[in-house]
Amino acid sequence: MNDHLEIAVYGKGGIGKSTVSANMTAAAAMKGMKVLQIGCDPKHDSTRLLMHGESIPTVLDVLRDKGTENAVPEDVLKMSPIREGNIRIGCIEAGGPKPGVGCAGRGIISAFEFLGKNHIREQYDRVIYDVLGDVVCGGFAVPVRREYADAVFLVTSGEFMALYAANNILRGIRNFDGDKYKRVAGIIYNERKLEDEDGRVERFAKAVGLPILVKIPRSEVFSKAEQQNKTVMELDGAEEEKVKFQILAKMLEDGMELYPANPLSDEEHERIVLGKADAAAEKQGIVEDVTEESKDPGEETSASAAGITSNTPSARRPLYGCAFNGAASQAVHLTDAIVIAHGPKACAFYTMQTISSPGKRNIFNRGVLLPSSISPNFTSTDISHAEAVFGGMDLLRDAVMQALDQKPGAVIVVSTCVAGIIGDDLKSVEDMSTEEIPVIAIPADGDMNGDYMEGLRMATNMLLDRLTDRNIPKKTNCVNIIGEAGIATNKDSNFAVMERLLSAMGIEVNCRFLGDAKVEEVRQILAAPLNILASDTSDAQMLKQYMISEFGCTFLEEPLPIGFEATKNWILAIAAFFRCEEKAKDLIQNEQKDYQEKVAYLKSHLEGKKVFLTTINSNIDWLLDTAYEVGLNFIHIGVYNYLRTPLVISKHPERMENAVEILDASRTRQLIREKKPDIILSAYTSDEGDDHAITDALPMIPDLGVMSAAEIMERWIRLMNTKRKGEWESDRKLFEKYFQ
Repeated sequence: MNDHLEIAVYGKGGIGKSTVSANMTAAAAMKGMKVLQIGCDPKHDSTRLLMHGESIPTVLDVLRDKGTENAVPEDVLKMSPIREGNIRIGCIEAGGPKPGVGCAGRGIISAFEFLGKNHIREQYDRVIYDVLGDVVCGGFAVPVRREYADAVFLVTSGEFMALYAANNILRGIRNFDGDKYKRVAGIIYNERKLEDEDGRVERFAKAVGLPILVKIPRSEVFSKAEQQNKTVMELDGAEEEKVKFQILAKMLEDGMELYPANPLSDEEHERIVLGKADAAAEKQGIVEDVTEESKDPGEETSASAAGITSNTPSARRPLYGCAFNGAASQAVHLTDAIVIAHGPKACAFYTMQTISSPGKRNIFNRGVLLPSSISPNFTSTDISHAEAVFGGMDLLRDAVMQALDQKPGAVIVVSTCVAGIIGDDLKSVEDMSTEEIPVIAIPADGDMNGDYMEGLRMATNMLLDRLTDRNIPKKTNCVNIIGEAGIATNKDSNFAVMERLLSAMGIEVNCRFLGDAKVEEVRQILAAPLNILASDTSDAQMLKQYMISEFGCTFLEEPLPIGFEATKNWILAIAAFFRCEEKAKDLIQNEQKDYQEKVAYLKSHLEGKKVFLTTINSNIDWLLDTAYEVGLNFIHIGVYNYLRTPLVISKHPERMENAVEILDASRTRQLIREKKPDIILSAYTSDEGDDHAITDALPMIPDLGVMSAAEIMERWIRLMNTKRKGEWESDRKLFEKYFQ
């Protein structure tokens, strides 16, 4: 007899694994083996027959009540009261959380870590794991890992779904072992008395290359034993049934031949198990195999409904982070709210860095203060291991109560993937809202509900939906600025430009959603008769469409303007809406005067300079308009079209006649060496220059107003002067001040 052997018993839920496991354990113990049975089902009833009906404490209950450091093996390891012969049966139940909350799979992992830490399994000759249902997640797959199960028994009947589960279990084993490692002992056939049941099981066993170890007959003896809270092995007059478990016990004693896992495809499984005669009938009620040919031609797939076409897979937006990160990063711009991250501390830390790092960098480097970034109104429930197993709603409710005590404008709860996986009912905390303070739940669930941008959209839509007063009376001469970038160094300076232009026409800003606003400002967002998009991005356009469809909002056609021409047209559009054409005329004259003076200055320094430009596919007419007025010579315009969407660099085709698509950085370096530009521009920080050229990065979010390009070009003059002098004293001093 081998000194130590561990067996995992798998099969579909309700197929009789616990009964098989308990009787096999009893039979092995009656042969003199010291056996430990570990129940891995949250129902914790695997050892009920071995314990004669007694419910024993579960590992997870003990860990929850005592903690990992204080729990001891005696708290969970109970000895079976079976006394026939020299019986030595240990019983353990892993346990799990209440149904519908927590993560039972994570609980199994915790239980196994406790057993391993205390070396409980090593004290027994044989260990039998009675495992929940199918291999549904990594937690329930733990017993089948090589460090635990030396062999696997598959319990099945001839029911299609029982065999389907057995095939899935083989898939799970195959994922662990590959096609050469052998750990499957065979099939325990638990009969149900179905038509062609023997044929189904035999066909499946032959197809996957496994033996049928025993066939356990359908018998009233099992019901009789269960009524007495005993195993069949303890009953008199059950010799036919006992012999089946004695065969299994003999295998546990002497060892057994093992086989690799060779699962079937779904199509093979259906064809082989059901056979030709009953496949069609069974398929009607159980199996649904939808092929491309059988789809309704008018049925729209989820991908096409979302606007993602199959012939352009690379057109999808790159992922920038999870939905939790996006939603939380957006919600903190509701400046008098408290945002609670419902999740582990690490998730909150990661998002806190996303929010605060740009602000810290900019205040260190240039003295630009971003209050919502430096000190966001952000906290966390700090879900620990215990909450991940048992559920974190108590922790969340306590955090919401503490937040309400601080009298914020609102409490916003955003969930991480851990909260989503364990099934915490985030929406239920909205019932904690008071008359003055709404509690708003945003179930982002980490990356389970999408990427960063999806989380951002989720937050904006839900905050609007929950906070907006739909009956607010309209004001006059005010606008809302919609969709400002959450974190940008020029966010407030851009707003100051817009506020100045609007004020010159007698117009106020009602609400900035969500570029930093108070809860009350969002409540009154519908008071403004006109809304202005901060940018023309696809995300801003989606927010615009949501506000139009949901609230009937009116939007200016033009977004906030970049460059002289766009600013002039924008001012005229605002004036037409608010009937203030005379004020707009005076404003445009003043802006044009300042702009032309700046262009004259730039021309005196930059005319004729050769510019090498590489950019992403976004409209840069705001730059090109001023550049051509200044007299710059664009010797190359290259496009990094990383989104693989139609190129819209300029609305003037003649400007793009010589534009080419850049495919790699080495080609860019080669062109720079050949063309010898004075100025190298790119959409990212570049070191492609040489001793003859200055390099500069085009801003992802340009400055607004008539001077958008002019102020960038003024920087080029300073860079040229600095490069000639070889001095970077201001940057050096800042670095020494903050980083030494």
